[in-house]
Amino acid sequence: MQLKEGIDFEATLFCGQTFAWKRVEGGFIACIEDNAAFLSGCGNLSWEGPADEAYWARYFDLFRDYPALVSQFSHDDYMARAYSHYPGLRVLNQPIWETLAAFIVSANNNIKRITGILFNLSKELGAQRQIFGHSLFMFPEPCAIVEAGEDALFKLGLGYRAPYLYETAKLVNSGFDLKALPSLGYEAAHKSLLSLKGVGPKVADCILLFSCGYAEALPVDLWVKRVLELLYGLSGTNLSLRAKGREYFGAEAGIVTHFLFHGARMGLFKEQGV
Repeated sequence: MQLKEGIDFEATLFCGQTFAWKRVEGGFIACIEDNAAFLSGCGNLSWEGPADEAYWARYFDLFRDYPALVSQFSHDDYMARAYSHYPGLRVLNQPIWETLAAFIVSANNNIKRITGILFNLSKELGAQRQIFGHSLFMFPEPCAIVEAGEDALFKLGLGYRAPYLYETAKLVNSGFDLKALPSLGYEAAHKSLLSLKGVGPKVADCILLFSCGYAEALPVDLWVKRVLELLYGLSGTNLSLRAKGREYFGAEAGIVTHFLFHGARMGLFKEQGV
């Protein structure tokens, strides 16, 4: 499957929205649900597994018109700068369980360590897959995490996050309906996620933006907080900044601010103190 021209895979796969992909010679590999995937540097996607082209089109958000979305902010110098540097950045639509688990692990963690912990979890508790000579491991289902137990999670490097992931896996395994989240509406889905261990407002917004299709979800971390305060003059707690940011940027606030988030992380706004 040839993906659309113009997608920036380095920016998209390693900007902190997913931790599943690994660089290899000639491209990138990942195990997404039961699919072992190889993505070449020129955008040719091959996979072994049950997914079809529609699955990957949704995963890579191929149906969204990013230039049209960004054109709504043509008056915004900061957005123009971020988009001009990273026009191929895309916001992925990932599997909900994998995203939920990943962002529970992400609390007070850096991308390298998060990726390492998730790899260890997959290697120890997930099924092995192969593609083009590369060995990959599926992310474990909730039942596998419950069966392994909290102590095993602690030994795999989760630290204080181990009981959070364990308790959440128990709830999901017992019937908490993750598949219902995309149809609940943003506020109801956000509230539902907050009932899970290890899920606060920011993590809930990450899950809703990166796996449930809620383009309005706006995760406020340190970078986004700096962007909203120093570039746009907004102020308040993280919760109030979330509301103000959604009001300012509109129905696709999460996608718009993801360009600003990535630009800030990459140093585009250093002169503004971000």
